[in-house]
Amino acid sequence: MRMLVFANKIQKAKLSVRESHIHEHLQKNGVKIIYFYNFYYRSLNLEMLVNYLKLFYCFFTKKKDDLILIANDRSVCFLSFFKKIGFKLAIDIVDNRALQRLAYKVDDSPEKIAFLQSLLLKNIDICDYVFPVSQSCKELYPEKYNNKIFVIENAADPLWLKYSRLPEELSIGFISGIAPGRGIEFLVKAGEIIKEQVPDVKIYIAGAPLKESKQYYEKLKNRYGSSWISFFDDISYSVNVNQFISKCFLTVIPNPDHIYFQTTLHLKLFDSLACGRPVVSTNCKETAKILNKYHCGLVSDFTEQDFAGKIVQLLLNRREASEMGKNGRRIVEDIYNWDNMSRKIINYTSE
Repeated sequence: MRMLVFANKIQKAKLSVRESHIHEHLQKNGVKIIYFYNFYYRSLNLEMLVNYLKLFYCFFTKKKDDLILIANDRSVCFLSFFKKIGFKLAIDIVDNRALQRLAYKVDDSPEKIAFLQSLLLKNIDICDYVFPVSQSCKELYPEKYNNKIFVIENAADPLWLKYSRLPEELSIGFISGIAPGRGIEFLVKAGEIIKEQVPDVKIYIAGAPLKESKQYYEKLKNRYGSSWISFFDDISYSVNVNQFISKCFLTVIPNPDHIYFQTTLHLKLFDSLACGRPVVSTNCKETAKILNKYHCGLVSDFTEQDFAGKIVQLLLNRREASEMGKNGRRIVEDIYNWDNMSRKIINYTSE
């Protein structure tokens, strides 16, 4: 089986965490990945010449199970061209970009949102296979597409992210991109309530600001940075995310009540579970479902008081927190790992 992957121009050879892991494990399971970087038909350069030569080779050696795999949406003309020349198409909806922009309050003009929503539906209509990250995400799209939509959840790599015992320090970890709408202020307000009951508590906020959010990030640091609230903008998944999570007693997902957060499953959830950390999250449907089903964290309502209460419950009960951490590690090893997700893709596209 071969999969043709067209990496977005802005990404070049750098793929997202989800893409790189899925590709790696597809290859481990016998799939040949052929990359086309910066494929832009109007460009006349050496890179495009190489792309065209590879494309001609793939076309003339095309097999029934060949598949073009794209991440998020692409232009309709791009997809239609490959459909017309006989390739099957699969779209991995890493993020619903329209809902994500609304949730993060980044370039959420009605015109932009409407364009992205329309583009995604056109992509789904053209593609043969569609991979959202959750059942709730699947339910966002018209029922007429149900027979080609297959859930491929986010996951973690249990070999890269190592399990460790809970530290002695009572520290709360938040790891994410930094942007309005991600619940950082909510976390800090909950932290002030927590500190009244757990005076030694620390909050570690890790993440790089989006391009549009650099001023917001500086305001956060200036306003909240203190002896017990620290900001880290040098945490990288491929370098030191394991070390960051391992120094936290627990991690949090303080998402607001928004359809994007209700339907998505964050990578950071599974990264924390892989490291053996219990997770406290607000009551967003898909995240709450996993935490409750596998008893690997606690779920609060959308108030600072309840969120703080759930965190205090774990900070003051090491045995319960440790047991939840072990449960989380177990489900990553058994269920939510990238090898299982790649096998799902192979099974779905081989039918």
